[in-house]
Amino acid sequence: MLIDFIINFCILFTFAILTYIPFQNRLNVYIPSSKYNPYILGLLSGLTGCLLMLTAINISDFVIMDGRLAVIVLSGVLGGPFATIISGTIIGLFRLFVYGYSTSALIAGTSTIIVGLVIGVWSWKKTMTFQNVSYFFGYAIVQTSLVIGFLDNWKFETWIAIISFILYSIVSFSIIFVILKQLSYLFEKIRHIEEISVTDYLTGLNNNRKFQEYTQDLLLKNEVFSLLLLDIDYFKKVNDTYGHPVGDEVLKELAFRIKDTSNHFGGIVSRNGGEEFSVLLPNTTEKKSLEIANLIRQAIEKNVFQISSGEKLDITISGGISTFPQNAVTFHELYKLSDEALYLAKTSGRNKVVHINQDK
Repeated sequence: MLIDFIINFCILFTFAILTYIPFQNRLNVYIPSSKYNPYILGLLSGLTGCLLMLTAINISDFVIMDGRLAVIVLSGVLGGPFATIISGTIIGLFRLFVYGYSTSALIAGTSTIIVGLVIGVWSWKKTMTFQNVSYFFGYAIVQTSLVIGFLDNWKFETWIAIISFILYSIVSFSIIFVILKQLSYLFEKIRHIEEISVTDYLTGLNNNRKFQEYTQDLLLKNEVFSLLLLDIDYFKKVNDTYGHPVGDEVLKELAFRIKDTSNHFGGIVSRNGGEEFSVLLPNTTEKKSLEIANLIRQAIEKNVFQISSGEKLDITISGGISTFPQNAVTFHELYKLSDEALYLAKTSGRNKVVHINQDK
């Protein structure tokens, strides 16, 4: 019997891991369309429940013990209400027909279908999560225990069967629950680390690494786009006069204004380092890029910066632009030309934006 328990639990464990990782997109596994996930998960859960019943442990003439309830409940956590209803229906019908059509099979199969329906409707109103899943699972155990008792006339052996069923269900589900919860925590930490690796710590914008990735993606699309480099005018003076903490305040406010203005045009904003920022402008030609860049510049120039000391600072920026493929076809060439245009804006008076074509 111990071997039967182990086999049944291993099937349950394999189901939990193989559905949790890809369908929750924890390792960036490619799933064609997430809208089909509840139906796919419901089907997989149902088939797993059927497999669990084929390897079930016989407790009495009316009672078989397996991990089907855990599968139904887990399908709800991972796939939502539809997954639970589908899995419960498949498992219930399998219980009804495969073990022979009888009154006990009809009651047991119907009970499983009802479990799936009730949990599905319940989770429709209150989403199932790792925090509240125990309530749903508790309901499934209580209902199934009552059905076992009813079918076996509440004899002494019936109570032994019910206790064995409850213990196996709770232990197996708890082990799966703890493992999945720990996996969720670890994957969340990984996601956070990945986010930090491509995010500027101060402004929350893309960092230089992410900026280069986005630029390469746009180059591969082979569609027109412009690269705008921005630099704060006389930023060293701000740091020298007010200190670096105030300088950080200015950088954060500047990042917000650049992003707020750029979002209207699909701009991808990054902080490349120090006081230099960049904006990638997809599907933007020379003329349009100059218009957008000047809107950004005006959003900085026309609104003073309020710092924590209560003082107000007048901040301006200069910008340089180049356009793909008109000016360059590689990342380094494009960046170099935008930097040259930025240098020209700086040396010709600051608080202005220059496209590299204007230099020519």
